[in-house]
Amino acid sequence: MVNDCCISDKNRIIELGSMINKNFKKLNDIDSMISNKEVIGYYLDNKLVGFIIYKMIYEVTEILYIVVDPIYRNHGIASNLMNKLLCIECDRFLLEVRCDNIYAIKLYKKFNFKIINIRKRYYDNIDAYVMELIK
Repeated sequence: MVNDCCISDKNRIIELGSMINKNFKKLNDIDSMISNKEVIGYYLDNKLVGFIIYKMIYEVTEILYIVVDPIYRNHGIASNLMNKLLCIECDRFLLEVRCDNIYAIKLYKKFNFKIINIRKRYYDNIDAYVMELIK
């Protein structure tokens, strides 16, 4: 089930986010993101197993994180989260992704995101693609 996250999900969001970035908790104000309805979660048996964090700035929605618990990957969870996010009223979506993250890139291309730029050595000497979707 896909739904907005609530404050009771905070610790699980931090736990999952820390799997992809050890500084996740320090870098993000999760309380604010939850209260601003910027975190969409995917729940199985009332357990948060994945989430997407985004920020709307004027007419652009920037996708900051998509995280799925490794145990539940390859079950369509990220696609379900993307489907929910893309239903919001916005015509332009942006994100950055490591050039070597082939699974994420495949997901974004499935939703018609296009590579519009490359940021050299953006992730610890790994390049990043800037990808965009215009609806």
